[in-house]
Amino acid sequence: MAGEHLDLSSDSLPEERVGARREQRFLGVHFVCCGVYTRIYVNSDGSAYEGRCPRCSLPVQFKIGKDGTDRRFFSAY
Repeated sequence: MAGEHLDLSSDSLPEERVGARREQRFLGVHFVCCGVYTRIYVNSDGSAYEGRCPRCSLPVQFKIGKDGTDRRFFSAY
């Protein structure tokens, strides 16, 4: 019977969106202050990852440098 099953695998993203999604660099941040998780992205000049807690607007910045870390997830207090 039509409509009994939902097939989510048949619709895919256009090729240009797939490539853009993979190239966008981000860090995962758990904001302990409000118990929320979000992604933060590289700033416009490419020198740091910057973002804010989505609830209380606590700012965070992770500078990008040659002696940095390869970690992708952090906690902010």
